[in-house]
Amino acid sequence: MARFIPRQADWWGTVWKLLFFLAVIVFAIAVIEPRRGIFWTALFILGGLWVFVSLMSRKGGYKCGKCGRPFQVPTLVNFFTVSQVGKNDDGTYYSYKKLTCPYCHKVSKARLMKLSEAKGEGRLLK
Repeated sequence: MARFIPRQADWWGTVWKLLFFLAVIVFAIAVIEPRRGIFWTALFILGGLWVFVSLMSRKGGYKCGKCGRPFQVPTLVNFFTVSQVGKNDDGTYYSYKKLTCPYCHKVSKARLMKLSEAKGEGRLLK
C-alpha cells in the first residue's frame, strides 16, 4: 500500500535526475542540433523534461488542503500545473500546487508529499 509522508530533502535522488536532464541538454546541443536543427533539438529537450517530471512524479504525491487526504496526479497534470511556494507559521517554506482533489472534488493548495514504503508512516492512499 502506498503511504505518504511530508516531503524531505532527497538530495541524491534529485541530483541524479538533474544530471540526467543536463546530459539530455548537452547531447541535444552537441549532437542533434548540428545534424537536425533547432526544432528537433527543442523537441528532444522537451522530451527529456517530460522524463524528468515523470521520474519526480513517481516518488511523490499531494495532500489536499481541504480534506487532508493524500493523492497522486498523472505526469501530464504535474507537467502543466505550476508549482508554488508557501510559508509556514514557523518561517519555513513548503511547495504546493492548486489541484482538484479526487476525493472531495475541490480545488485547494495541495502540499507536496513524499511516497514512503516504511510501515506506520503517513496515511493510506486509499
